[in-house]
Amino acid sequence: MDKFEQRLDQAARAAWLSYVGGRTQDEIAGQLGVSRPGVQRLLALARQEGLIKVHIDHPIAGCMALSEALCERYGLAFCDVVPTAPDTDADASTPYLAVAAADRLAKYLERSDPLTLSLGTGRAVRAMVEALSRIDRPQHRFVSLVGNVARDGSSNRYDGVMVLADKTGGGRFLLPAPVVADSVEEKRALCGQRLYQSVERVAREAEAAFVGVGRIDRRANLFQDHFISKVELDELLAGEAVGELLGWPLSRDGRVIDCSITRRMTSLPLEILRDRPLVAVAGGRAKGTAILAALRGGWLQGLVTDEGAARAIIEAGP
Repeated sequence: MDKFEQRLDQAARAAWLSYVGGRTQDEIAGQLGVSRPGVQRLLALARQEGLIKVHIDHPIAGCMALSEALCERYGLAFCDVVPTAPDTDADASTPYLAVAAADRLAKYLERSDPLTLSLGTGRAVRAMVEALSRIDRPQHRFVSLVGNVARDGSSNRYDGVMVLADKTGGGRFLLPAPVVADSVEEKRALCGQRLYQSVERVAREAEAAFVGVGRIDRRANLFQDHFISKVELDELLAGEAVGELLGWPLSRDGRVIDCSITRRMTSLPLEILRDRPLVAVAGGRAKGTAILAALRGGWLQGLVTDEGAARAIIEAGP
């Protein structure tokens, strides 16, 4: 047993003593021979690795009503709405979204037949993968739909493919490109590379995709995380973009906006996902407009969101 497995074993003991045995952290510390902060770290690890499962055996009426309304209005195969306070922002709702989305993702992973799944990027997508329990599925493949390099050369810290592959033992395929190339010529060169085309072929074989939804405003994650510059953000705002899927900017009615940025985008085209389930994981009332754009464009077949975003979408109308 390696050091990580030993620590995971200890985290499971701490979780068992806490949640099943009802022991205090001081009592657990004494029994395991660690400090009280050490117990806190073990419990945090248990939550992160999906060792702790929470099941609420009662449907929440308000969430169910919102879910049904969104499914009926936008033709979704499913919509999971998690309960949150009305003013909860996207970051605060991420842990709740992660648990619900991980449950959807687990239904694919539990299958024994080999399959390929594709992932977008973002805080919610990464949190979804982190909320999963470990499962041995070396026959599965996981592929990124978005470039994993920022403009400054740093890697994308919110990519979930590596974590998912580590938790399952499956294959991992990362798109070897920045989200936005510096020029059209550079994009052609990048997308023409053998490695890029190999990953693209794997992505085209994916059975389903789990993606985030980004806002396009002054706090856009594309800008905050250095994937686009301020000049490029200004261009998107001038073009009335309100949201993005895989970096592709969307208008209010869900059309991909044609601009200099989309001509340099290296993410896999949204069109290749039309004939398979595309599941969005996004919440927070401020993201309502962006999620609504994705729904109006008919891009989504499934949605995991929260009450704040769901109410904002319903109030905005079809």
